[in-house]
Amino acid sequence: MAHILLIEGNEERRREIAEALQRDGHSVEAVGDSEAARTSVTMKIPALLISDQKLGEEYVEFLDELARNRRLSRVPVILMVSTDDMSSALTAYECDIFAILKKPVDLDHLRIQVETILRQTLRQKQSRKRERQELRSQIMRLEREVRATTEDLTDAAQNFVTMLARPPKPQGIRIDVHYSPSGGFIGGDFYDFFWLNPRELCVVVGDVSGHGIQAAVIQSMARKVISIGMRIKQGDLREGLRFANDELAEDIPQGKFVAAMVGVLDVVSGNWQHARCGVPHPVFQYADGKREDVLTAGVALGLKRTESWADAIQVHRTNLEPEGRIVMFTDGIIECQQDDGEEFDYAGVHKVLQRARLDENVPELIYEAAHAGHRAVDDVLIISITREQAELEDSGTLMSLFGEDTDSENPFQIG
Repeated sequence: MAHILLIEGNEERRREIAEALQRDGHSVEAVGDSEAARTSVTMKIPALLISDQKLGEEYVEFLDELARNRRLSRVPVILMVSTDDMSSALTAYECDIFAILKKPVDLDHLRIQVETILRQTLRQKQSRKRERQELRSQIMRLEREVRATTEDLTDAAQNFVTMLARPPKPQGIRIDVHYSPSGGFIGGDFYDFFWLNPRELCVVVGDVSGHGIQAAVIQSMARKVISIGMRIKQGDLREGLRFANDELAEDIPQGKFVAAMVGVLDVVSGNWQHARCGVPHPVFQYADGKREDVLTAGVALGLKRTESWADAIQVHRTNLEPEGRIVMFTDGIIECQQDDGEEFDYAGVHKVLQRARLDENVPELIYEAAHAGHRAVDDVLIISITREQAELEDSGTLMSLFGEDTDSENPFQIG
């Protein structure tokens, strides 16, 4: 049966109540004051507290302590009060008063109240136990679902990484890439490399509005349609981008857009052309060390489909001379805030290029200089293309440029 704590100042009455409850099979701790009661509850938590209200201010403090104690706050209380105390009994204490009995208390009535309250509290305990079990069950289900979702996302992220193009290694050309999605594996920035013909390499740098899985899905679509557009339009930048814009405007959610820069490099002559549609402008570094920011006009892809969309695109043409370099990037790197509160910006890129050697990995140098590992709040994508040697005159060496980076049957196939 239950363990009951009885607080009764009258010794004779205390003994009568204790004996009556013991006959019902209960274990009873009978004390005469609040100090003894305080000692008792620290030894063993009672299932029920029966108390005389006339025990002074210390007793009120004791009941308030019960209400504030996490382990004791659910102990039900039966108050035994005088008739003139009835009106204030319920509002005098913060603890749970389950019943108020007028003194002198009828023992049979008290025993009935005790049994009723004990059954009620037992049902409440059982109900709370079922609720805890159900809650634990729900938590376990959620944990399983989270694990499954995490595994799916991890698989998607790994697939996403493997879908990104490997930088090709044409003879005399060094291509370096640094890509750090802000979400870990999956990001809205993207890049691509593909061959238009045996000597023209197409390079794509892009940034999809937004973050997360939706941005990753859109950028995967953008990468594909830009590739198809540039191939079927045979390297014509305006027409290839027009094709990509028309396709994306039909399929991506309203308000989303794709910023991109597409360049075409003749790996033999070094001739270069690019069009920029919303991403930061590239930086050119020449053999004599001079650097130039090349600004061109262009509109982000996917916002709307119009006949005049491509008219705004400006194509820049130049020659990537030996020991020259092009650096392209999205806005994640230049927006990294530095110790002085300023952004890394183009000034930071120029400082890195000023001291970078021809054989160094420039994207990694820029990433480290910006402290982007812990300061970047957006995806970071940096690509550098360095021409290490002069024009290849022997056309017989062209196919040796590709090696394992192309499909041996048809390296320029669309798809």
